[in-house]
Amino acid sequence: MSVTVKYRSHLAELTKTAVEPLEAAAVKDVLRHIKMQFGAEAEKEAKTMLIAVNGQSVLHLAHFKTALKDGDEVSFLPICGGG
Repeated sequence: MSVTVKYRSHLAELTKTAVEPLEAAAVKDVLRHIKMQFGAEAEKEAKTMLIAVNGQSVLHLAHFKTALKDGDEVSFLPICGGG
């Protein structure tokens, strides 16, 4: 499946890109790509971020096993706290 991956914050700095097209069937495939293309540090950073598929957190879906379909958008967003 052809998806769009969006990197933000420190992950964008590590990958030196903000957006890239990618062939992936599940979120775990995107994480595998990050590790293979950009290294273990980038993968570790990606796993600490909020991962969203079409704006919905994978925590409410099937986590890293969340299936992707053609045209989906996978975003890696920094987790922010506050009050």
